[in-house]
Order: sequence, then C-alpha cells, then structure tokens
Amino acid sequence: MRGNVLAGVLLLLVLPFCAVDAGDDAAEQAVRVLDPDSDLVGELLTVHARYEDTLIDIARAHGLGYQAIRNANPGVDPWVPGEGTPVVLPRQHVLPRTRRSGIVINLPEMRLYDFTPGDGELMTYPVSIGRMDWSTPVGTLSVIEKTERPAWHPPASVREAYAARGQSLPARVPPGPDNPLGDFAMRLSRPSYLIHGTNWPEGIGMRATHGCIRLGPADIEHLFSRIPVGTHVHIVNEPVKAGWSGDTLYLEAHPVLEELQEPNNLTPAVRAVVAATGSRMARVDWDAVHQVAMARTGIPEPVGVFDQGPGITETAGTRPPAPEDRGPTGEGEAKHWYVQMGSFSMADNAQRLASRLKQAGFTVRLDDERRERQTLTRVLVGPASTAGEARALAEVIREALGENGHVVSLNASGEAALR
Repeated sequence: MRGNVLAGVLLLLVLPFCAVDAGDDAAEQAVRVLDPDSDLVGELLTVHARYEDTLIDIARAHGLGYQAIRNANPGVDPWVPGEGTPVVLPRQHVLPRTRRSGIVINLPEMRLYDFTPGDGELMTYPVSIGRMDWSTPVGTLSVIEKTERPAWHPPASVREAYAARGQSLPARVPPGPDNPLGDFAMRLSRPSYLIHGTNWPEGIGMRATHGCIRLGPADIEHLFSRIPVGTHVHIVNEPVKAGWSGDTLYLEAHPVLEELQEPNNLTPAVRAVVAATGSRMARVDWDAVHQVAMARTGIPEPVGVFDQGPGITETAGTRPPAPEDRGPTGEGEAKHWYVQMGSFSMADNAQRLASRLKQAGFTVRLDDERRERQTLTRVLVGPASTAGEARALAEVIREALGENGHVVSLNASGEAALR
C-alpha cells in the first residue's frame, strides 16, 4: 500500500540558487494560495548551495527560519553545506487545525499564518519564539496597539536575568540599531507580549526571545502595514499536523517544545490523523505515520488515501465515538486510555518489553496488578485521549515493532477494563 501512497506524490522543484536580500521581496516570499478544498498550501523546492552559502543565508533568501531549514535537511552542515549541495526548502505546509482567521502562530513550527488578506491567499512568515525559560503563551490574544520605532521597556524579570549574568540592562532602550524590537511592534492583550521586529535577523526561526513573537525586519514591516488593531492572534501548540489535499492525507511533524511536550511523542501523530480523517473513509499507512512522526523534518508527507472501495480498512476516526470514548464516566471518574502490551508474572520480562518500547519512542507505564494469588506487572503505552486514539496507537505499535496490544481504560483507582 505504501508504494501506492507515496509514488508520484512528492515532487521537489529544483531551482538554481542566487543570494538575494530577503527584504527585496518579502511579500512574494510570504504569499501562499488558499484552496478551500485543501489543507495543504505552498510547494516544496530545492536549491543548490554555492561555496559561500550557509543554511541561514539560504533560509533568509527564501522566507524560511533557521530551525525549519535545518530540520528539512538532516545531514547537511548548516555552516558549510558545500558547493552544489541540494538544499530542500520547506515552503509547503499543512495548515494548523484551528480557526482560519486573523493571525495563527504555531509554536513548534515557529511560523506565523496571516489569514487577513482574503481573496484566496494567506501570508506566512518564519518567527522566533520564547526560550524554554521564557516560553510564549498558548491561547487567543488580540492586537491592542501598534507602534513604529518603539522603545523597549524590558520587564523587571528580564533585567534581573541580565543582572544575574553580570550584564546591565537599562529600564528603557531607545529606538535605533541597538533595540531588539526593531522598527515595528504590535502589543498583544496579554501584558508584556509583542509581535515585533528585530535587530538580529539571522536569529529568525530560533528559540531566542523572552516570550515575544519576533519577525525579520522586512516581514514585520509587511505584516504591520496590514494588521489592524483588534486582530485576533491564535497561538497554538501543534507539533504534528495532518490534512487532506485531494484524496491524499498528509502528515507534517516538528520537534516538540520541551515545556509543552506531549506524554508520548507518537500520540500527537495519532491524534492528528484521527482528527483529520473525521468521518472520511481512509486507508492509513501507519508505518509511514510512524516514520514521519519520528523524523520530524517539518515536510508534509503522504500517509494515507481516501477510499470508499470494498474492503477498506477504516481509521480509528472514521466512526462516531462509542459511549465509552466520550471521556468521563461520572464526576471525578475520568478515564485514561492505554494500550496494554502484556501482563507478566516476572517483572524482568516486563522491564525488557518496556525498554524496547521506550527505545522505539513510546511512553511506557508499568503497573502492578493483583490477580488471584499473584501480582502481575502490566506494560501500558499511552495515555491517549480517547479509545479511538488508543486503537490507532495500538496499530502504530504493531506496524513499528510487530507487537500486538489491546486497548484498556483505567479509572481513577487504576483498575483496567478491556475494550
């Protein structure tokens, strides 16, 4: 089935590379055409590096961030790619599964989507986000103020952090080349958070801010000119995105943010596929799902097809949820869904299986279970949010390791029921 899904779907357009000033055509680099019947926008390209190029040079010339171009080109030296080395440009994206209005910022992707242009287009820009100790908040905010040539008034916490490193930071940094806000800033409805420019464009696409959203100088100027006060800003955490283009299901995976990490690094992929398939009949290549989720290149890859033919194997998301899928059984009795991979009378055997599962990227829980006159150690993978996600996760485990498991739900006391 994999050959049917993958063959002929991924086409890389090969272009000669010439260095350009990213500011010369910021609008052209940012535009993507919207198709109301597709969740996929843009196209993948490749260029060939010149002797003097770094990946940052190539990224800036093509409207990309540093981490995105690195993820898309594993094995390529970021500082010396080498004369003639092909470099993939990840300019194709699965749209985040949130409302397509205003501004959407997907933190793990380090990318901003602007849906305000209308007329079948959106604009998208690479961004820098907060470091782990200064994380960018998730949620819906709004633009409450716009300022040209802003002064920077660093919060007390930032000044204290500088002082702890033996550096002095004034209470006010005036406009100019030393101002990290650049020439344009849009204040958000959560205090101290901005969408702003930078005086260090080489750092775009890195975790480099104190929680603000930072754009390159030309990009913020272009965005600033269009965004009115009051625009909603939806900040989301979607390390894995799934969506349809025609009859093909695509999956795109990015490294998770440490402080927002999911409990299982394959669970987000399973959840994304289940959400994307919805009520559509789909044949999913779970081996491909596993590979995309583990590689995390940020490149959309085909992992399934739409099919209403006889013998179709449904995804976990293609049927209405059963009553037991719908969450809590009663007040204070929320269910937690797992895949039980085995129950062992010898704890060493459970540990060996758990180690194998962990090495493959699964999150494992070991529980002691009293059964008649002996205590058994059960090996659980998860948790998943619903029984449907757990069934899909069981399929991923089977494809990845050849190990079969069954879905169980645990109540508050840890008692399991087979499903």
